[in-house]
Amino acid sequence: MTQVEQLEMSIQLPTPKGVALAVLELTQRENVTLAEIARVVQTDPALSGRLIKLANTGTRITRPVVSIQEAVVRQGMATVRQLALGFSLLDQYRSGDCKAFDYQAYWSHSLLMGLTMQALGERIRIAAADEMFICGLLAQVGQLALATAYPDEYNAVLTDYRADSLQPLAAHERIHLETDHTELGNVLMGNWGIPRAFTSPIAQYETPAPTHLPHDSRSASFTLMLRLSHRLADLGMAEADNRTRLAKEWMSLATELDIPLEASGIFIDELMASWRDWGKLLNIPTASLPHFTEPTQRADEPAVKHSPLRIMVADGNPLTRRRTMGLLVEEGGHFVYPAEDGNAALALAMEVLPHVIIAHYNLPRLNGPDLCQALRATNEGQCMHILLMADDHDEEHLVSAYEAGADAYTPSAISAIGLRARLHSAQRLVQLQNSWSKDRAQLRQTAAELAVANRRLANAALTDLLTGLPNRRSAMDQLAQAWSAATRSGSPLAVMVIDIDHFKQINDTYGHASGDIVLREAANSLRASARREDSVCRIGGEEFLVICPNTDLNSAKQSAERLRANLEARRIPIGEIERGITTSIGVAVRDTGTADIDALVSTADQALYRAKQAGRNQVCTP
Repeated sequence: MTQVEQLEMSIQLPTPKGVALAVLELTQRENVTLAEIARVVQTDPALSGRLIKLANTGTRITRPVVSIQEAVVRQGMATVRQLALGFSLLDQYRSGDCKAFDYQAYWSHSLLMGLTMQALGERIRIAAADEMFICGLLAQVGQLALATAYPDEYNAVLTDYRADSLQPLAAHERIHLETDHTELGNVLMGNWGIPRAFTSPIAQYETPAPTHLPHDSRSASFTLMLRLSHRLADLGMAEADNRTRLAKEWMSLATELDIPLEASGIFIDELMASWRDWGKLLNIPTASLPHFTEPTQRADEPAVKHSPLRIMVADGNPLTRRRTMGLLVEEGGHFVYPAEDGNAALALAMEVLPHVIIAHYNLPRLNGPDLCQALRATNEGQCMHILLMADDHDEEHLVSAYEAGADAYTPSAISAIGLRARLHSAQRLVQLQNSWSKDRAQLRQTAAELAVANRRLANAALTDLLTGLPNRRSAMDQLAQAWSAATRSGSPLAVMVIDIDHFKQINDTYGHASGDIVLREAANSLRASARREDSVCRIGGEEFLVICPNTDLNSAKQSAERLRANLEARRIPIGEIERGITTSIGVAVRDTGTADIDALVSTADQALYRAKQAGRNQVCTP
């Protein structure tokens, strides 16, 4: 049995749980509907919000998605399954036992890699952008799997790698573990149902130069996109001294995906803003980087007045085409592309995205006005400066040229001075477009920062400042959501009301500062002892509320007893001594006679009163 086969049998490997596992199992049914999947996803508010946000991220969306049903329909069954998987792993494996493995940095790097894949997927349509996101997010999941299954051994792997980074990480992994993160990650993703069309490029993108794929193949493009995404994630995590070098290297590589140098900085800036935005949503650390809009210009280089233009000359007559190109060469610095007919010109324009098109009115196969109309029908073509030339400079041709969308019309026998004058307007257009792009990037940055500030304010309004737990307002909102989810699914719902025993005596004897310490320590203990799916809130004074979805009475009582015992065993500095504190806990479960959330909490309060009356430091039910 190989090492990978042994790991596949291990229960320690990263595994989706909860709603994500339910979605994975549901999508394996042949007759499952999107409506059924949406109903399951709705039971997890966090997953629902993330799917809706991701559905609204792409530029292809013209109307915002506001419901989970619409998000599921737009993203499709396979994409929702993969996203549920990715977010489930993120929530479960934020920390672990491998001391040398930085779990937070791993997820921060993976998040930026996923967002980069999504953004590249919007430009290079080889797969759905949301599927590209999950591929980037899980591209390095093999590292997480090894750190989870073999924490001590992988600690040694990372220690050796940092001492000898000339060898790739995979080589160190094979020495210690007889497998590597690429091999194991590929197996895991295959088991999770991610298509081979995605896993194959993921398995090879870290190889320096794959040579067996055609340059223009889908796999080659996918592999290059993964390599670009990984490098941009490295840039986001890099020290300040290395960022400029990494940015220049990334921009140079990005030209292979037809991302021009002048657009690379904006692309990076927008991604970094999105990274910070998602980091706040997912509670993942990110970095604040300077703008990269113009990183290729050195500080000691004077700014040029006019940037070189990409100019396409389309003319069926080789003599006049070469003459026009010769005039452009006299200008110097411009990049000139020839085309001999209208169809070739249209294809070339979509490939090189020229700033200026100089086309003859009577082009073969597709004449000048028709070429102009075809270009203006595209988003890219609307930004191009189109100059039509004709041998016969009459008013009929002039009107036809401008009606087709041309910016200028001139005789074929134009002089170098006349051509230079007409290029001035194109230069101004390019400068305005660059300025607009910079302003747009700055506006997006400002909007992202405002969104983060607004979320912080909203979070502050729902957070207890002393303990960091959700406050009473947030608790009631969460309980209402849990109540609705339980109503739809028919699952049980339990709550606990927890009260610290003799808290007033602590305040009166040792002061309010000691009382605050007790509250913070109690909050930390409850948060650490509660189950992952439970929500711990402070609802006032020394009282806490724990919301327990999908929990029956016996399970709730067992969980409450664990919370009580752990808090009693915790040593808390009170005055000059350290001692434990006791709590009284009332537990209630929703039944057919429970009218609403207020009635449910009131029932738990009554149980708490029974615990107090019975001598405190115990768990009671109605």
